[in-house]
Amino acid sequence: MADLKKVYSHEFTSANFPLDEDGRTYHVSTKPGEVANRVVTVGDHYRAFQIAEYFDNVTREDLTIKESGPFKVSNDHIFMYMSKRNFLTITGTYKGVPVSVVAICMGMPMMDFFIRETRHVVKGPMAIIRFGSCGTIKDIETGSIAVATGAFMVSRNYDYFTSENETSPYYISEACSADKELQEILYNNLKHECKNDNIKVVKGLNGSADSFYSSQARYDSNFVDSNENLFKAIKEKHPDCITLEMETFGLFHLAKCVTSTYNKNQEPKSKKVKRISNEIKTAATTMIFANRVNNTFISTEKVPILQEKMIKSILDSLIEINLGDEKVKSKN
Repeated sequence: MADLKKVYSHEFTSANFPLDEDGRTYHVSTKPGEVANRVVTVGDHYRAFQIAEYFDNVTREDLTIKESGPFKVSNDHIFMYMSKRNFLTITGTYKGVPVSVVAICMGMPMMDFFIRETRHVVKGPMAIIRFGSCGTIKDIETGSIAVATGAFMVSRNYDYFTSENETSPYYISEACSADKELQEILYNNLKHECKNDNIKVVKGLNGSADSFYSSQARYDSNFVDSNENLFKAIKEKHPDCITLEMETFGLFHLAKCVTSTYNKNQEPKSKKVKRISNEIKTAATTMIFANRVNNTFISTEKVPILQEKMIKSILDSLIEINLGDEKVKSKN
């Protein structure tokens, strides 16, 4: 067990954007120089370690950690940091290019912590690819791979369940697009990698829900969720929706809201907005674990096969995208 006195001994300098005395952020707990401009974000810590095995000169022994609490590992070819809130950051190189993988667990708040706090400690443009799992509301076989062209939000309307004035139990937002260039690079790399393995790669709109159960139309006899018509409502507003999960919209949305690239018709009036090079290019790909049409779930033996194909494609895509900081690498 970690030394609790050491874990909670830090002094933070601001209530607005807390940083400790070393410049580490409050949740992800990294500081400048520890996160690369090119990042894979996952929910699963084990998946993060699997991705890191593809980094240059990294062995499985390098990734064998005995500590369960906060820890830091740093040597010539890899950096690892687990925050006390279980954000895991691993930074190394892939084909000579600096890359990080950050495991954030699940849900929109965790995605928000991750994006804002990594953006704060990284200088210059970034490219972020989300790698996770999802369900499909189309007739697509489990074990397929989806690439999100965009994402929208599905949120529980909490007032509906406590007020007589509300008529809709769920709110469905407009869609927010991925970075077209990075999305196409990722899609093409996945198609190339999977072409001989009978793995279907599809692309389309993704819905991100604020819960795994109610906002994805799952039935739970213990609670009133009023979600019997939710799939119908989603399909009516977004006929191109193929997948549901819980994080991608947060990634795409915040990438659109960075100060240097924000382009809504009327610019923000706040005098505090700074025009700096903080662009974020985003894409997302998911393994289809659940088919909500025929109520089937992926067989476990398919998952390692998918992950192997997807990890290579994701890393190749990250080093192919030109961020203006170095020569673009060939996927070969």
